[in-house]
Amino acid sequence: MMSDKKLNEYIQHMLNIPKEKRSASDGQWAEDLECAIAMWVDRHPNTRPPAFASLGEPPPCFAGEMPPIYEGELT
Repeated sequence: MMSDKKLNEYIQHMLNIPKEKRSASDGQWAEDLECAIAMWVDRHPNTRPPAFASLGEPPPCFAGEMPPIYEGELT
């Protein structure tokens, strides 16, 4: 099983992939990120991984609610 720290690092890696490569992946990037996020949510419901802090605030047009970023210790 992947540790929380490794899972967060993987999500950070996925978020750092350039938009052009994401688009060229024919949906594989989205599927991989969705799987990683599902693993995170299963472990830490109603939170986002610390890697999401690098994204900043959502754009003003976003009308949804963002769960808080997880502030616990990553092991």
